[in-house]
Amino acid sequence: MAESLVSGVAERLGNLLTQEANFLSGVSTQVELLQTELKQMQGLLKDADARQDESEAVRQWVADARELAYDAEDVITTYALKVGSRKGVGMQKVVKRWACILSEGTTAYNVGSEIENIKMKITNLKTNFRDYGIKESIIQGGGSSSSNERERERRQTFSHLEHDVVGFDDDLNKLVEFLLRDEEGNRVASICGMGGLGKTTLAKMVYNYHKIKQHFDCRTWSYISKQCQRRRIWEEILIKLLSPTKEERDGIQKLTDAEIVEKLGEVQLQKKCLVILDDIWDIETWNSLRAAFPLKNIRSKILLTSRNKEVSLHVDTEAFLHELQCLNKPRSWELLEKIAISRRKGEDMVCSEGGFPLLQYLLLDNLYSLEEWRVQEGAMPSLCHLIIDSCYNLKTIPDGLRFVTTLRELEINDMPKSFKDRLDKGGPDFYKVQHVPPLYLNAVTSDCR
Repeated sequence: MAESLVSGVAERLGNLLTQEANFLSGVSTQVELLQTELKQMQGLLKDADARQDESEAVRQWVADARELAYDAEDVITTYALKVGSRKGVGMQKVVKRWACILSEGTTAYNVGSEIENIKMKITNLKTNFRDYGIKESIIQGGGSSSSNERERERRQTFSHLEHDVVGFDDDLNKLVEFLLRDEEGNRVASICGMGGLGKTTLAKMVYNYHKIKQHFDCRTWSYISKQCQRRRIWEEILIKLLSPTKEERDGIQKLTDAEIVEKLGEVQLQKKCLVILDDIWDIETWNSLRAAFPLKNIRSKILLTSRNKEVSLHVDTEAFLHELQCLNKPRSWELLEKIAISRRKGEDMVCSEGGFPLLQYLLLDNLYSLEEWRVQEGAMPSLCHLIIDSCYNLKTIPDGLRFVTTLRELEINDMPKSFKDRLDKGGPDFYKVQHVPPLYLNAVTSDCR
């Protein structure tokens, strides 16, 4: 479990380096070195996790590794949040993970010192593991690539939406209205916003909208990502736009890059095409693809999604830019019910596998009729903070929380004593939450409520 936790932290630090580079100025090199240290420690944790029963020392070292991973992520995200707030950027748009009061004394020097301290502790921990005889596993360099390929395949299943959607009616109408315009002018629409707001979901809604299907001769969808493979994307788009025979498909694969670019330009000129480019990370990625997408004197249009607003402005300064905003509380609850929860008689709640891959905070408050809550493995793999408050009839905490290795804080407020007793060390539910460092049990009520 510690191995997967450390791996997740290392990956998220890498994402921060990419997405929040402006807010890591002064410490980016140290963050990269820290990420490398975490990956090296990850290589030792697979064997260490399996050998915790051998020694109390090994158990303590594994616990220390988990805490160091937490410390590393806290230090970096807190610094990014502080710099972002100084630059006048809304906190939610910088790092959505922690909303906290930050000391004005936080500086690149202070953070650099904290990073060095964490790195030194990781080095000492690695030495302890190796001296004990813990075997080091090789962390394959292709891991992120294979992960990216799985994500690409998941996003390419665009022919249907996986669940009901809320909060996007106005967004959908605005994008469709722009894309249906035939007059000369803007050919590019962009959906921008931080991760988890639903850019891909909205793009799928546009792709499947009945008026869009009627208006365009052909439509194509490509997932770009950080590991952009230009040749694959060009071939993929051309094949989808032409719907070629097997012989023609083989011929496309034999074309030079220049020939593919020429053919892509021709089909976008001759037909009315909608090309959706999902998840363009940076300007360099667009620059590598742009030759195949002429923006003048064509009837076709491009819809792209990106976390980076600057990408959209770079593609076309006159592009239709649509920035997504966070859902308000009623809409958020409606989304929770539709995506991750199925209710039966208002008493049973199930959080389904894959329901909330980016959910980090969850508050269950005043759900008086809730008696049973089940969490399937993989339902909320990013959950960090959970609060259960005044759900008086909830009998027990879900077994599936033991799979949520990212959970860092669990707070129980105003709940029956029997509920609290089950979570105490030695209680029947303790195994579900023993991996959570701080467990707060506050204002426990009597069972007669």
